[in-house]
Parts: sequence; structure tokens; C-alpha cells
Amino acid sequence: MTMTLKDFDQAVVVMAHPDDEVLYASSILESAKKIIICYNQAPNSGSISQGRQTVFQDFPLKNAVSLNITESNTYQTTDWRKPVETVYGIHCGRNGDAYARNFHLLIAALEEHISAGDLVVSHNPWGEYGHEEHVQVFRAVAHLRRQRDFRLYVSGYVSDRVLYFMQRNSPRLGAPSAFLPTDKALGARLMQHYQAHDCWTWEDGYTWPDYECFYEVSDPDAPLRADEATMSSLPVNVIWLDEHALAWSRVFRRMKRRAGTVLHRLLRPAHPQPEREAALARGYLDLSTRPRKTVGGMVSSWLSSRRRLLDIALLCSACLLADPSLAAS
Repeated sequence: MTMTLKDFDQAVVVMAHPDDEVLYASSILESAKKIIICYNQAPNSGSISQGRQTVFQDFPLKNAVSLNITESNTYQTTDWRKPVETVYGIHCGRNGDAYARNFHLLIAALEEHISAGDLVVSHNPWGEYGHEEHVQVFRAVAHLRRQRDFRLYVSGYVSDRVLYFMQRNSPRLGAPSAFLPTDKALGARLMQHYQAHDCWTWEDGYTWPDYECFYEVSDPDAPLRADEATMSSLPVNVIWLDEHALAWSRVFRRMKRRAGTVLHRLLRPAHPQPEREAALARGYLDLSTRPRKTVGGMVSSWLSSRRRLLDIALLCSACLLADPSLAAS
């Protein structure tokens, strides 16, 4: 039976950041039982953090709740051409420990807001346009669904950046809902509200599509489709990010992401290994745990220092490519 707008009455909407709810679920916000916004403070933007401190004081929708979790600052650190899924969401090029901590904070906070029998609407497994924290929220909600009996639906938005990853996720999804008319009036009202608080993160003057749909999650842990398999088409709203960008700007963004990852590796320990991540997710390992010094560990440390020298060279090369005038100075 196809889900209609009336079937989404009293849904619990769980979104990552302030403004995600109206960008990806405007059609069901007015009738939602609760709108949960997970992250608040943005370490990489003081103005957005300041605006988010007050944005919910006079929020137009009274059913909104903020969990006030600080962002992990992992956006644009994933290679979406070859994404690697983890128990926390997706592998990030920096701030892996903060990303892991936030997963456990999400689980603990969402347990107080989601009950058995709820109908929950959240982010999809590819994070709409490819946002690491959107994927993490999906993973946290899916994790909670294993403990409580509720139906889970995800948004039908995707960007050209993660279109291939979306298609590989198709075995995890059921049939789409009916096409629901977006609430453009509410969208404009909330956009103006976020702009007034200087924390609107999308383009000014954004125009909502006419319709949107949601997919029920049948099995969040189903294997991804194989690379070589023929991909099927899904009814989605496509956000064009890379297709309309100039080629040089796409190259520069990749260089910037690589340079940021290199710089982070120079200043902080590497991302936890998969075995450590899995143990941490099961509660068997404390994040503060440090391995004992062994001969193998010292050799690994020496090799890591050699890699850091290579990272320095790569970082300098990226800077020279971004600004050739530095070579003459």
C-alpha cells in the first residue's frame, strides 16, 4: 500500500542540522509529532554557531527539539567515488574520534525521543548530497530501530556527487511513498527565519521542488549492489552540485580536501582502525585507550613519521598548485 500524506501524520522527523528538516521534509512538518534536530554548534563557523544558539527560541514550529550536539567538522572529507561505510556512518578523512563520539551521543539522546510504534523520517544512507553527518544520523536511527519496533522512512533527495552511491544502496529501500506536495510557503517562512538568525546554510532564494517522496527502509544492513551490476533508476529529487561547477573548481575542492586531511594527519593521530571502531561501537573499548608500546608499534610509528614527511611534500605541492606565485617567493 502506497503511503500518502495522511499516513505521515504524527511522524517523528529526525534531521542532522537546523534547516535540513525544511529542505528534505517540508511536506510533513506541519503534521509531525516531533521534529528532532541533532547537531547545533558548528566548530568551523562562528556566525552559524551564534545564530543557532537563538534560532529555536522563536522557532515558527513549536514541535521542534534540538539535541545540541556539537558538529564533528567532517563535511567534505569523504571520497564519494569510493565511500567506505563504518558502524558510525561513513569513513571520514579527519576528526574520526569526534565523529565516533557523536554516534554514541546520538544514540543516547534519540532513545528519549523515539518510541516503539513511531513512524520515523530521517536522512537517507547516502546523506542526500553527500554529507557525512547526514549518513551518521541515518545510521544512528537505524541502530535504534534494531532495539525498538518502529517504521523508518528516508528522504528522496540525492546530488550528482553521490548518485552512484545512492544506486548501490537500492537493496536497502522499499517502495517509495506517493509524491507529496512540498510546503513552499512553510519553506519560505523557515528560510527567512534561519536567515534572520544568520544560520541558513543553503543558497539564498532557494526554490523548493513541487513534490518529494520518502522511501521505507526495508533492511539498513543489506549488502550494497555490486559495482559491475546494472543500476536501476529511483524517483528522486536531484541536487546538482558538481555537474554545474567549473572543472577547475572541482579540482581545487578535491585538492583542498586532500590538503586539509594531510594537515589534520600532521597535527592529530590517524583515524581509528576498523577493528577499534567495531569494538568501540560494542562498548568494549574506551576512546582514551592507547596501545602499549611494542617493537611492532615502534616500527609502525617510525613508518608513520616517514609518511608524515610525504604528507608535508603533498601539502606544499597542493599549495603551489593552488597559488603558483608562491613558487617565486
